[in-house]
Amino acid sequence: MTHARIRRFSAAVVLLGVVIAFGPTVQSVAADSQLVKAACGVPGIQLLRTSRGLRLDRSGDIQLFTSEPDYVGSGLPHISPFDYVQDVPMFWYGPGYIRAQGSVRRPVLTPDIAPTEADLLNFDGFTAPDARTMSEALEPASQRKDPPKLIVTYVWDAAGDVVLDQWKNDWPYLKSLIPDGTWYENATIASSPASTAQIHTGMGTGAFPREHGVIGHHFRIGETHVSPWRSVAAMPLLPTLADIYDRAMGNRPKVALSGTVAIHMGMESHGSLWGGGDKDIAILREADNALTLGAEGIEWKLTPALENYFEFPKYANQLPTIDTYFKESDILDGKQDKKWLGHPLSLKAEEYLAGFDTPARIPYQQKLVEEIIIREEFGKDDIPDLLFVNNKLIDTLAHINKGLNGPEMRDAVEMQDRYLEKFVEFLNKQVGKGNWAMVLTADHGATPYPKESGAFVISPGKIGAAINEEFGDGTLQFVQPTQVFLDRETLDKNGDSIEDVAKFLLTLTKGETFENAAPQGAESNDRVFAAAFPTEEFGKLPCLKGV
Repeated sequence: MTHARIRRFSAAVVLLGVVIAFGPTVQSVAADSQLVKAACGVPGIQLLRTSRGLRLDRSGDIQLFTSEPDYVGSGLPHISPFDYVQDVPMFWYGPGYIRAQGSVRRPVLTPDIAPTEADLLNFDGFTAPDARTMSEALEPASQRKDPPKLIVTYVWDAAGDVVLDQWKNDWPYLKSLIPDGTWYENATIASSPASTAQIHTGMGTGAFPREHGVIGHHFRIGETHVSPWRSVAAMPLLPTLADIYDRAMGNRPKVALSGTVAIHMGMESHGSLWGGGDKDIAILREADNALTLGAEGIEWKLTPALENYFEFPKYANQLPTIDTYFKESDILDGKQDKKWLGHPLSLKAEEYLAGFDTPARIPYQQKLVEEIIIREEFGKDDIPDLLFVNNKLIDTLAHINKGLNGPEMRDAVEMQDRYLEKFVEFLNKQVGKGNWAMVLTADHGATPYPKESGAFVISPGKIGAAINEEFGDGTLQFVQPTQVFLDRETLDKNGDSIEDVAKFLLTLTKGETFENAAPQGAESNDRVFAAAFPTEEFGKLPCLKGV
């Protein structure tokens, strides 16, 4: 028995004596000054973002807060309440529908996309629980002609403000459009954890994770741990705009999504799973039996959980292969040598997923998107259609290329911008100039490489090992960058509580939890968590009420 465990055992004996003498006593952690003081030392906006992202029936047992720029995890995760992952571009464009406002300073939130698109459709049958229309972006209803024939939701995955600011000279075309549309300078995803599944679902539902239920890439349903879209039970609890609008219009609108992994699906629909809905088109590329939700495969497909509810067009895999587009990537670095920045451009190369994780993927996927629009006749009748596109290259490179600072990221941003121009030209020709509207945004930002930011990287594995060593094997179920899942039966059996674990987490040091290089000297004794607070008591924090 460790010294800490002996101290807790002694305290439990004393408490037992109190209970025997005076009857049962229940003490809320909200009264625990140590935990409350630590949590209320966290910036209020981070507490607010966290509260929007958690549900008592699905979230972890303890919410974790590091001091910026420190973070938990490997592979440069972007899961935090920090501004650098929260701030995103929000640009609306569509002559005849979108005002030529240029930059607007009013703060807006990612869930505001859904009600704004509903307004564009002149559709009043949709209610957004946590959002409101970005009214500055829209031409007055009296001055708009009929709704646009096509609305495109266009996501540059992970291209938050931190990425665009880093490469501010590499997206000239998007900048050139700003005076002719509406660019919100203060747009945020507004909830934490900041990861793909829940933020895309917010785009579609107009709700925060506390309402739509997709609270992360790993969560609980009852006693079962699930990942979103791996089963019907792990899909969003709320309908999306596409669900409601499509059904209300007798399933006549065309609805499609081009993404790569199932966690992009939340912005589209539930397909035929939602009562009265039909099989909307969905084209993904998720790897079979993927260990992570971001793992992509080598052909377009649907994941098994989606096959019964969505339509997958076979022509997706009958288009020109990705090597068709290698030449343009090859010359980005100024040399034509069948390499991109030294990385082989080959269908046989294991590195960079046979070329899919290079800028060649952008024209390759865009050809697919254009093919959907042409073959399915999007925008060709008077019933407005909805198209959802996720471009994931920036996110992929942020994870595998040490953040947002390298030349790989520069080339990705440049290629995204280049093909945005080509896509606008295509839409003007195929759908017709003045017949479509688009919102371009990101689902989160990217994490700077620690050598640039000075971040201390905390090992989730060492956190878990420390919990099990202190409280007994089996206590820990799962560690995420912002929360910890515990086995409550094991805690109860050992006479421990969630509050005990939270207090223990506050004692962990850099020397005990480093992911990469070991800290030197006195820094080894620095505490790694600014706060650790029980989820079930989070809403009772006195400092949360004022934000």
